[in-house]
Amino acid sequence: MLPISEFARAGNVTVRTLRFYDELGLLSPAHVVPESGYRRYSPTQFARLNQIQAFKDMGFSLQEIRELLERRLAPQELCAVLEARREVLRKRVRDDTGRLERIEARLNGISAGGPQSYPTIMLRSTPGQSVVSLREKLQSYDQADELFKTLERRVDPRVLYDQRGAIFHRCLDGDGEIDCEAVRFLKHPVAAIRGLKVYESKRTRVAFTYHYGSEDSICTTYQSMTIWIAAQGYQLSAAKREIYWPVPESKGETSPLTEIQFPVTRLRGAAQNARQKPSYLRSGL
Repeated sequence: MLPISEFARAGNVTVRTLRFYDELGLLSPAHVVPESGYRRYSPTQFARLNQIQAFKDMGFSLQEIRELLERRLAPQELCAVLEARREVLRKRVRDDTGRLERIEARLNGISAGGPQSYPTIMLRSTPGQSVVSLREKLQSYDQADELFKTLERRVDPRVLYDQRGAIFHRCLDGDGEIDCEAVRFLKHPVAAIRGLKVYESKRTRVAFTYHYGSEDSICTTYQSMTIWIAAQGYQLSAAKREIYWPVPESKGETSPLTEIQFPVTRLRGAAQNARQKPSYLRSGL
């Protein structure tokens, strides 16, 4: 039998750790001297100590380790447990890599001369959703309000969510026309409506941010988005979108809230040049 101090030294742990393992029921001493309470361990217990340390090194909590040891897993069962842990760790690595990329992108965007009030830009996947839309060519962005009114006159308001959306297939450049698709989100699928398009939007990866205020200042937010996307090494993969969120009057808010979405895909090997202004910079706002 080894005193706790010798067992700790040989097992490369501290006496305090062994006492803690004993309290948790992970590794109890082989014998406790009744008169003194001294803990003594058997050399055969090094195997269990090594198991605990190995599981701990793989990211298992002490509670999980205790449960695993109590189950006395067969080799195939242990393989299944370790494969599941591997997937957890891989996801964690992917998440951390994404966070690191977003930090780098924001630093690049700021150093490239982005606006002082640099908006928070993030990536996410938008879910597929039932929508109804009306698409027309406009001469100005102000005409989008009439487009929404035309759409909403043809749809039962009870099936609509509050927020509106707009997909800009072409902005105010080139031929001087805006190709705008006014979109309303449906609470559930509906039958076809004459003159309107009813469909399921696809799940899409987007870079997005929120703009508070009028259309007069939204151009700066768009500029920040294009700088961020270029610095991050992405490219536009579909028409950009705006989601208009209703602001509760009870909270005293008066500034409109617009969510700006740029569908993106990763551009492998692209130069991380934050000063480059992509061609899809929104103009005419």
